[in-house]
Amino acid sequence: DQQRALERMQTGIALLEQDIKCRRAFAVMNQAMLMQWQVADNNKGSPKPAQVYQWRPFQLAFILMALESTARENSSERDTLDLIWFPTGGGKTEAYLGLMAFAFVLRRLLYPGSGAGTAAIMRYTLRLLTTQQFLRANRVMMALELIRRDAASFSSGLGDSPFSSGIWVGNATSPNHFEEARGLVERGMFSKLVLQACPWCDTPFKAENYVAGEHDFYFCCTHPECDFGRHPAPYNRLPCNVVDEALYKDPPTLLISTVDKFARFAWEARASVFLGGEHRRAPELVIQDE
Repeated sequence: DQQRALERMQTGIALLEQDIKCRRAFAVMNQAMLMQWQVADNNKGSPKPAQVYQWRPFQLAFILMALESTARENSSERDTLDLIWFPTGGGKTEAYLGLMAFAFVLRRLLYPGSGAGTAAIMRYTLRLLTTQQFLRANRVMMALELIRRDAASFSSGLGDSPFSSGIWVGNATSPNHFEEARGLVERGMFSKLVLQACPWCDTPFKAENYVAGEHDFYFCCTHPECDFGRHPAPYNRLPCNVVDEALYKDPPTLLISTVDKFARFAWEARASVFLGGEHRRAPELVIQDE
């Protein structure tokens, strides 16, 4: 009810006041969200000063309400399903992307030895929506990765593993194997590889942006003004992937999938890497959208 929601928000605010790591994670989250908002507007040719960007009240309220249960494993609210509802286009996605970014950063601050690996799973019912949300989430993950790489920033100490995202769906949408990905690149069938442009700078991809080998696949940006593309290889490698084998090899921080794909857990032993193990913690959040 309304009173309980208010109390949970107050608990979240108190946590930020009392816990330096939570406060630091909250600050990094806000920095990442600001960066991805700004780069989106810059790519559209409408740059704006930082002061114009604001959380909508319900977005910030949702983040504060879920903050304590996200940060504390022993929270009594861990068994509570937090539901956010708002009309289409109202900003629900921004709210839970912000909460996830907070969880990703705090996890690495609290558990530097085991904080890498998949930290959140987002599940959707439709493949088209899954693909759209993967494209949307990439920008936040790339902002977090740029912050992590900046050793001079106040957020240094976020580990050596990149913040990354991965889409895990059927091979009608993306390839399951490195061999499939290489074949698609060789035949120029780039639409089957989900990404058609750099998620950060929006520069359209060419063949050189798809790097496919016998045991690897990744995207890279080569635009000289992009925060990723202006660096030489391997630093221009983008922290997102669409090939199942690549995700098993290096589980992403954020795994975005369809509900039906999760049935693969019963037959695909390699998918267990998404649930922790090998000195990695289990995921912190499961988000079911639509």
